[in-house]
Amino acid sequence: MTPSSEWARDRSYEHVRVESEARVLVVTMNRPDVLNALSPAASAELSEVFDAYFADPDLWVAILTGAGERAFSAGVDLTHALHGAANDLPATGFAGLTSRRAMVKPVIAAVNGYAMGGGFEAALACHLVVADENATFALSEVRVGMFAGGGGLVRLPRSIPEKIATELIVTGRRLSAREAQELGLVNRIVPAGSALTGARALASEVVAASPTSVGISLGVLEAARGIPDPIAAIEATTDAAYRELSSRSDMAEGLAAFAEKRKPVWTNR
Repeated sequence: MTPSSEWARDRSYEHVRVESEARVLVVTMNRPDVLNALSPAASAELSEVFDAYFADPDLWVAILTGAGERAFSAGVDLTHALHGAANDLPATGFAGLTSRRAMVKPVIAAVNGYAMGGGFEAALACHLVVADENATFALSEVRVGMFAGGGGLVRLPRSIPEKIATELIVTGRRLSAREAQELGLVNRIVPAGSALTGARALASEVVAASPTSVGISLGVLEAARGIPDPIAAIEATTDAAYRELSSRSDMAEGLAAFAEKRKPVWTNR
């Protein structure tokens, strides 16, 4: 595979690998010697990569994974935490994702091995999660005298029953891939060593859909999340979303393809 855009070709990253193929960007946290624990510099590189992804109309899905077979990410690189630099993060947060707003293109976490602390928080910030059968998840910060400040304290109780989330937060207990799936934190489990392959398969399903519709749908999901009443949420989001979609050529293409019994040719326009 080769990078598909100027920003990917021309930028050399120290801690990240970037590849793309068929509308899918693969972003690899490339620090396997420390289980892909991220320094502030690594998060800054990831922030730049994801900035470029969200701005590039030719890339429709991103996959985030870790180099090697042992870990997605072990979280914060504690050697930097010892020197007080753990919180020196970009505005978009750990891995360039945990504090990012307006994620209106899908990001899939391909979790290979450990997703600990900030690594789990990065996975929680992704829209979808594919985990290999050996994956392990934990908000392990309390075990080293820290706390899950990268969104784990907020996202986990919103994703699973509050009592279970509280237990995981205050004990640092580890979840297997199967338990994480049973709790609704993982979409798919795949054989050991095939998390990226499984994520690519899921990405291909997303790419088959209209990227315009996918982006607008994600925007509505995000906007509606803060509105407790479902009818109020529908009224606040649906009309504007439909007006935007109606102005885009992909909607006309989708309807024409359906009528003509052919596959649509999406342009993300």
